[in-house]
Amino acid sequence: MPKENHIQYLYDRKADIELILCIDSAISYPLHNHVSVLTIGLVLCGSIFLTVGDNSFTCEIDNSFTILPYVPHTIEAQNPYSLLTLCINKNIIRKCSKDEIKNNIRHLLTVTCELELTENQTIHLLNCLDSLDKALLSYSAEPFIDSAKKQIECYPEMKLSIDEMAHSLYISKYHFIRSFKQAIGLIPHQFQIQNRVRKAQHMLSNVDSIAEVALTTGFCDQSHFIKHFERYVGITPTVYKISCKILT
Repeated sequence: MPKENHIQYLYDRKADIELILCIDSAISYPLHNHVSVLTIGLVLCGSIFLTVGDNSFTCEIDNSFTILPYVPHTIEAQNPYSLLTLCINKNIIRKCSKDEIKNNIRHLLTVTCELELTENQTIHLLNCLDSLDKALLSYSAEPFIDSAKKQIECYPEMKLSIDEMAHSLYISKYHFIRSFKQAIGLIPHQFQIQNRVRKAQHMLSNVDSIAEVALTTGFCDQSHFIKHFERYVGITPTVYKISCKILT
């Protein structure tokens, strides 16, 4: 039987698609967004309360959902649930055919040993791609916000304060915070922390030392890193290393 709160991560590097499988989970996730990826989810068991942008709703067994890049959202566990999530790079969606992406997804589903989807569930999941308007994947913001966003995404470890970022853009920090949150859905500090955590996720597959990952990604110490990592990912960095598998 699967362990409680068991999470499996499977990343297909060539297809640029990540599969996340939560089994019998009671984890809730705070407000966050997914950078440059389309997220498709299917509830396999139990239910979750999902807030996506301004909309809130309950997803029960065999309910699917789609979350566009940069759209802020939360997941609240109403009871133990099992959830399959696919994170697909938006650039892959733009340059590959839907049939090619679907074949890559089917391949990922077959190599996930703990996953037994019915054909109807698989079709239901893949149908989310058919209803997708690629134009919705486009993102636009004021140039000064887009510049700050890209800087934080690429270099989240940089220790720039709100005052320093606002000063570099020649605006007040209050105007910067309001404009950033309106465009991205998160305040700059939240966005920076979640991007530090995501950079750490990529590093953990290649670096053995948790302390080294913590310092490289801009956290002041290992305990601070573990606290934020567990908050956003739902498990500790050590458990994540065990749970994560990369296909090449």
